Amino acid sequence: MPRLVLFVALWALACRWAPAQEVGEVGYPVSSLRIPGTDPFGLMWPCIEPFIFESPLNTTYVTADMVAFRRDWQALQTFATLDTPTNAVLGTHDLPFVYQPGLRLLVGTRLNDWFALEASYLGLLDWNEIRTVRNETVNVLGTEGNLFSPFSNFGDPPLLGFDYNNFASIRVVSTFHNAELNLRQRLDTPPSVLQATAIWGLRYINVQDQFSYRTQSLEPTPGGTNTAIDVQTKNDLFGVQVGASVEFQVERRCWLLFEAKGMLLANSSSQRTAYTVGPLAGPDSTANGTRAQGRAMLGGDLAATLEWKVTPAIVARFGYQGIFLDGLALGSDNFLRNLANMTTDPNELSDEGHLAYQGPFAGVTVTW
Repeated sequence: MPRLVLFVALWALACRWAPAQEVGEVGYPVSSLRIPGTDPFGLMWPCIEPFIFESPLNTTYVTADMVAFRRDWQALQTFATLDTPTNAVLGTHDLPFVYQPGLRLLVGTRLNDWFALEASYLGLLDWNEIRTVRNETVNVLGTEGNLFSPFSNFGDPPLLGFDYNNFASIRVVSTFHNAELNLRQRLDTPPSVLQATAIWGLRYINVQDQFSYRTQSLEPTPGGTNTAIDVQTKNDLFGVQVGASVEFQVERRCWLLFEAKGMLLANSSSQRTAYTVGPLAGPDSTANGTRAQGRAMLGGDLAATLEWKVTPAIVARFGYQGIFLDGLALGSDNFLRNLANMTTDPNELSDEGHLAYQGPFAGVTVTW
């Protein structure tokens, strides 16, 4: 019985004390363990005061984020084998597309209680990756090098000047830029710790990709062969997007935001190929081919963000984002393994590539 009385007394004291801790320093409610006791879960917790969603943003807001994105999801392409057609030693999956720094800027303003207009830019992302293989073993012709190229289906059968290489390298230089103009519409939801928003907007994405292929062979003797192929592709994507966001206020100063967008874009893509060949000591000769075309494509954008209101005007942000694009013209996909097609103009264009840009971000929002 004494324990029961003590428990009831402590419970009553906690119920009396919780509402008294409403405001702390800088005008905010102090952190507490109070869990929302109403919507969206319909739970009722004794002595826990529920609260209704309050946005961290005022009428106008500006966001600056530092991002660190990887470039993933590219299809595997093999560009050199050793000794046999199946022993791959150089391909696109050997390129280490590490996290690269970039920047996101967003400016938004509330038009009224239901609509907000936002403009944003994400970019300054630049990848420059290279891989090289060398081989000095003696081949069946008595010279150094047993690396085989895609032009002969990797030595089936071998082609002098393209196979029996002692050096091979591939390189990708790629950039990404993204701009959006969105109208956010707050959806009518019951009073709770949750707010849902519909997103309607326009989107522009620019993806440029340069693929370089280099080989050296001592065949045919005595001059040997230098081969260099550079494929430059450009993708200008413009179209519409729709999406939604769900924001949970998990604490008086803390929010969780989940956002998803789907894109329907028109891609104006092009490629230019330069094929250079000559003896190791020179001179070289170059042939060029180009092609441009358009197509429709799809994309997706997913993001999760944790927001913490540091002061009434400053909101810290941490999160993770992934952007997925299909229907791209990529440099390695437009590497033509047919020599006759490579040196013609107009050339061929492959726009069936896909990429994912993903990584963490951290930044701050200033609102007033």
